[in-house]
Amino acid sequence: MMVGKILGNRYEILELVGTGGMANVYKAKCTMLNRFVAIKVLKEEFSNDQEFLKRFSIESQASAGLSHSNVVSVYDVGEQENIHYIVMEYVDGITLKEYLEEKGALPFDEALDFSVQIASALNHAHRKGIVHRDIKPQNIILTKDKQLKVTDFGIARAASTYTMKVDDSGFGSAHYCSPEQASGRYTDEKADIYSMGVVMYEMFTGKLPFESENSVSVAIKHIQEEPVSPREINPEIPEAVEAVILKAMAKEQSERFQTAGEMLIELNYVNNTNKIKKENKIINDKLNKKYETKVIDVEEVRKSTKKTQKPKKEPAKKEDKVAVWAAIASSFVIVAIICFVAVAVMFPSLMPWNGAGKVEKGVAPDLEGVKLEDAVKTYKDIEFIEDEAEYSTLYDEGIIISQDPEYETKLEKPYKITVVVSKGAKIVKVPDLVNMDYREAELALDELEIIHTVQYKESETVPEDIVMKVTPSKNTKVRANSDLVTLIVSSGAPKKEVEVPDVIGETREDAEKAIEKAGLTYSIKKVNSTKPAGTVVKQSKDAGEMVVEKTNVVLSISTGTLGGEEPEEGDGSETTDKPEKPTTTKELTISLPSDKEEVTVKVTVDDMTVYEKKHKTSEGSVSVPVKGSGKTSVAYYIDGAKAGERVIEF
Repeated sequence: MMVGKILGNRYEILELVGTGGMANVYKAKCTMLNRFVAIKVLKEEFSNDQEFLKRFSIESQASAGLSHSNVVSVYDVGEQENIHYIVMEYVDGITLKEYLEEKGALPFDEALDFSVQIASALNHAHRKGIVHRDIKPQNIILTKDKQLKVTDFGIARAASTYTMKVDDSGFGSAHYCSPEQASGRYTDEKADIYSMGVVMYEMFTGKLPFESENSVSVAIKHIQEEPVSPREINPEIPEAVEAVILKAMAKEQSERFQTAGEMLIELNYVNNTNKIKKENKIINDKLNKKYETKVIDVEEVRKSTKKTQKPKKEPAKKEDKVAVWAAIASSFVIVAIICFVAVAVMFPSLMPWNGAGKVEKGVAPDLEGVKLEDAVKTYKDIEFIEDEAEYSTLYDEGIIISQDPEYETKLEKPYKITVVVSKGAKIVKVPDLVNMDYREAELALDELEIIHTVQYKESETVPEDIVMKVTPSKNTKVRANSDLVTLIVSSGAPKKEVEVPDVIGETREDAEKAIEKAGLTYSIKKVNSTKPAGTVVKQSKDAGEMVVEKTNVVLSISTGTLGGEEPEEGDGSETTDKPEKPTTTKELTISLPSDKEEVTVKVTVDDMTVYEKKHKTSEGSVSVPVKGSGKTSVAYYIDGAKAGERVIEF
């Protein structure tokens, strides 16, 4: 029973407020700071998994570095009596999913505002190197004042890097997962962008893009099928909004927005255009009401004139002149009104009701993602000081990347803000790498700051480790630190498969000969057994199994020790001889991504972890010594996600 328990000597559990697939959520009170907090307690099946707990701790601590009005803050991570918990900001509200189930399709203005808020949260997290990987309305909280807060950054990422399987237990997530997640491929921030596109689809149409009886079927639809056009469901959706949704939901990662910042800029443009249209309508309605044209009944005027007018022999010349001047003055008024409306329509930010040129409440405005030219026009009482411009894959040329002082900081007159402006993405050409050793090719790409990956392909003609193809091809212009280049590298001739012989019961000498004759390698383990000393009691590969030639087979040789049952491998009762085949060491060079400050690199040899360590991405690359014999499969992972696999000849 958690209610009443005190965690970390400061968090008093008050009540259960929710439950999910991985954790139960409690409302608690921090006795030290005298405030309410939300505590997520991992369920028992996760609390006993050390690998997951390690990942959960790392990711949760990273998420604690997020500070944004649209992100639920993480305060603390702890463990007590095998209770693993994460302390978060307590938000009084409901999930966006609950709100959508109640409202259906949201009004255009509200759905657009919500979209901007979510994109802003993702942009902040991605710029900090944190990817959510489970964006869905269930993980977004809506407060009473219509503010959205994205939650579960740490717990979602820890879960997704630990396992990417899609089954009925994750039915809610399957509706929002990206094609690369559904197919178990490498994921990055563009998976969040796809999921946000699905959330937008649901907010604007009231429907999910893909439905089926189970999560596996839904996942397949994400991979293979195109969604129904949002405007087919709701024709009131503007084309610009539909374009944003469909671009975010593109099957290919390269065809989506490349960053949440790009998507946010597009959404802000649509949002600002919408606001301008609304403001102009209000202006026009007010002007029309004030200067509305009245219809005059000519007959009524004549009758009235006949009753009051005295007959005169000559028209009054003075009155005629007054009437002429009055008509001229009226014309000037009408022209002035037309000009005023035109200015209001074309330049709404200059209108006095829009507060043009004023710094609201004396605090720094939010300038990140704003064009410097527009900022200068809008905030006339601020002196903008340009720092050295920087390359950026997030913002186009001329867009403000950062500001000092930061948003919402109090300003002292005279107002001055230093801004760093984007030079746009750094454009480089893909060099000619074909027929080059892949290690040299990787160094060449590193020098040009080109992100790359290696894929192996068998070849009868191209020697092992030589680059056969580069995608995109040489001289193609790509964005440094953004666009991905793939090296297709030869893994040598196709591997021949051989049959594993049955050597159980054979003498060690006969068994070794049989293994070598089959084209395999072997190593020896001595185990306690009642079987005759020197005979094989177990082999790691089953007799009759087809394996790649030179695969290593572990032979368990009896010591002839009496008593007890034959031990299982790894129970501590066996002794191991050195492998009969000599082992050698080779260096595995791994390129580090540049979109984060720090990553965890893991290397496995035949699915066994041989290296796991954190590295600063400023290192550029890391060389890992790997031991083995014969041809061995070596895989490497970046922050838990598989980044490449190679077959190395030792």
